[in-house]
Amino acid sequence: MTVFTKRGGLIVFNGLMFIAIGIAMAGYKSIGIFTNTFLAEGLSDYLTDDSIRQLYPPNEDISGNGYAAFGQIMLITFLEAFFRFILDRLVLINTSLVFYFLMIGSMLIFSVVVSFPFFAAGADYKSVKLVRRIEREKVFAGDYLLVEVKIKNKSLNQIPVLEVYDAYPEVFDLALGENFVATQLASKQSTVFAYVLRIPVRGRFLIGPTKVIIHDRQGFFSTEAILAEMTEVLVYPSYEDIKKLQMLGSKRQLGVLFGAHKTKIKGSGTDFFGIRVYQPGDPLKFVHWPSVAKSGGEKMMVREFESEQNIRVIIMIDASASMGAGLPRNTKLEYSIRGAVLMAYLALEKKDSVGLVVFDKEMRTFLEPSGNQNFMYQFLEELANITPQGRPDIVGVVENIIPRMTKASYFVLFSDLEMDKDEVIEAMRKLRAHKHRVMIISPFGPWFETRVAELSPTDRVIGEAIQEGLISQRTELFKLLRGLDVISLSVGPDDMLANVMAEFSKLKAIGS
Repeated sequence: MTVFTKRGGLIVFNGLMFIAIGIAMAGYKSIGIFTNTFLAEGLSDYLTDDSIRQLYPPNEDISGNGYAAFGQIMLITFLEAFFRFILDRLVLINTSLVFYFLMIGSMLIFSVVVSFPFFAAGADYKSVKLVRRIEREKVFAGDYLLVEVKIKNKSLNQIPVLEVYDAYPEVFDLALGENFVATQLASKQSTVFAYVLRIPVRGRFLIGPTKVIIHDRQGFFSTEAILAEMTEVLVYPSYEDIKKLQMLGSKRQLGVLFGAHKTKIKGSGTDFFGIRVYQPGDPLKFVHWPSVAKSGGEKMMVREFESEQNIRVIIMIDASASMGAGLPRNTKLEYSIRGAVLMAYLALEKKDSVGLVVFDKEMRTFLEPSGNQNFMYQFLEELANITPQGRPDIVGVVENIIPRMTKASYFVLFSDLEMDKDEVIEAMRKLRAHKHRVMIISPFGPWFETRVAELSPTDRVIGEAIQEGLISQRTELFKLLRGLDVISLSVGPDDMLANVMAEFSKLKAIGS
């Protein structure tokens, strides 16, 4: 749709004002001509300067009767102005002045009206071809994304002024460049502009649509359209924590720093465990001949090797509405997802199997345990799509999971436990009855939802009272969970990831 720009509308308005003033002056001139034709001869004796001067009261009347004299002066002044106005003697307007105003106003309007057909003939947004290219369609939260937009004029007409605005989600940050361009394109000409976005949050997002505005060269008209060119970007949860681990080097360094270690179980591994007496059936290749020589050949000794025990880890994430609470971009759910990613990485690195369950009032996601390294991408994609909603039904979800888990597994539950205490106990009891081990990593709401330093003294006192009440309830719940041999710990944003790594080390030490 073609509309007037501010400049075009202003010019048309000024043209109309010039014409209106010209018509008004012509009307005034016409009144003077008409009045002079019929009344000038009769009023000429009364409108001389001497005659009018005699109508005003003398000075002594003004000083003696001020109010009456003032009223008389005002009346005479008004009548004098009125008669001079209708006789064209008050304002001197000539025909040339009227002509100039009418001509200028007509030229202003004509300049806009005449240019409209030429603009309408060449201003077609369909002649603009737009192609958006992004560097990657799948990125991690915290990464940077290059967006490149190519614009081409497909028509034979020149586009005098073209503006293109490429929309992106509000949660993204514009890191470099601009997401718009203003240019002109000759026939079949192309241009490219690019910008860089920083993506701070996980999820599925759309880049676009694109707004195209075409102006004429004078800036009188514009036409705009929204081109529904959308590009989907899948944003995985942040991989920053894993990158930090990868920078630490070898698994041995990782074990020293974070307590991750192998389970000392004898088996057919490759790491030396010890020497024992030969037993019938032991392979001869494991005979430790130096020990045999030391015993004078009286004892056959064989080597034993250390075997790392693999476990099955089922990561459960509570995606109920309460998990969405917290500071912007750092909610309980976001930290839980970061913890889940870290634990999955550590488990897969140790050749363990990892599964995933995401639930609220029902089970939203279930991934069978897998030890394949490619499983991590599927795991991340499912986490990217989590949206907090509803109230959790942990008992129903556990009842749905148990038939699928035929082997004893290690369940790691990320939940704020803001649900009925009896439901939590019932769900854990069902898991333990089927020989599953359970660990609960629970983000504690007050530690995520406020910045203590920003609270007033009064708010801080109120917050501490509320926090003490919640801690008391949580302590009682954890005591009941310990009776079921369920490990439970409260975590905050500062220690959550460290606790995840420490608890995974304990999990490996215990085994399944």
